[in-house]
Amino acid sequence: MTRPAQRRTRGTLSLLAVSALALSACAGGGGEEEGGGEAGGGEVQLINEGTLTVCSDIPYRPFEYTEDGETVGFDVDLVNAIAEDMGVETEFIRTSFEGIQSGVALDSDQCDLAASGMTINEERESVMDFSEPYLDDNLALLVTPDSGIQGVGDVAGKRIGVQQATTGEAQAQENGAEVVQYEDSALMIQGLNTGDVEGVIGNISVMGPAITDNPDLRLVEEIETGEQLGLAVKTGNTALLEQVDRSLATMKEDGSLAELEAKWLGTGEAAGGSTGEPTGASTAG
Repeated sequence: MTRPAQRRTRGTLSLLAVSALALSACAGGGGEEEGGGEAGGGEVQLINEGTLTVCSDIPYRPFEYTEDGETVGFDVDLVNAIAEDMGVETEFIRTSFEGIQSGVALDSDQCDLAASGMTINEERESVMDFSEPYLDDNLALLVTPDSGIQGVGDVAGKRIGVQQATTGEAQAQENGAEVVQYEDSALMIQGLNTGDVEGVIGNISVMGPAITDNPDLRLVEEIETGEQLGLAVKTGNTALLEQVDRSLATMKEDGSLAELEAKWLGTGEAAGGSTGEPTGASTAG
C-alpha cells in the first residue's frame, strides 16, 4: 500500500445549495451553521474552505475504490453523509495506508479526516484521534481450493499475502507465515488468483466481495480479533471529531448506517455489523 500521496481524486460530492458553498468552513455565530458550526471543542476549521478533505487508500473495496471514474464505497457514502451534515463538499486524496495509519498524512495537513477501513488500536490512537467505531470487523483467511490450508494454524511457512501495515500482516507474522506484502487489496487477491501466494489474510468485510468476484476461492477461517473500524482526525482536532461523532450517532439511530452496511457489505459478508459501543482497545495489531 504505497501509492503516491497527494494524488487527488474527486469523490461523490454532497448536493449542496449554492449559498452553502459560499460559507466558510470556520463560520462563527454558534449553533450548527453550515460550513463548520460550533462544537464543544470550538469551531470546525478545514484545510480547504468549504471542503472536507479525506485521505484514503484507494482501492480498498468495498470501502473505497474507483468505478466509472467515480470514487465509491462504504467509507465514501459515510463521509459524504457527514459532510452533508456540515454543509460542505468532500474531496478524497489517494494516500498510502502507511501514511494514513502512521498519522503522517493528518499531521502534515494533507487532509482533515482519514477514512480507509482502519482498525482502531492503541498504536494508532497514540498518533491520531479516532471517532466512535462504525463497524465491527474480524479478520479472515482466504485460500485457493488446492492450497491444503484448513485454517490459520496451517499458515506457518506458507506464502501468505497481506496488505502492508495492516492488522492482517500482523496476524500472518504472528502465525509464522512467509509474508508477501501488497500495495492494495486488489493486488492481494490477484496474487492469490495467480498462485503467487497460497492464501491471504485481511478483514472479512473485504473478503466477502472478493469471494463474490472469485467464487473458486475459499474462506476457511474467520479470525476473531474484535476489531472495530473508525474514522480519524489529527490529534487534538476536537471540534471536527465531535462533529463526526454526532453524525455517526445520528446515522446509528436513524438506521442509515445499517443501510450502508447492507448496501456495501451484504448479508453474511460482514464480520459483525454497525456498532454503537464505545471505542475500546482492539486486539488487532
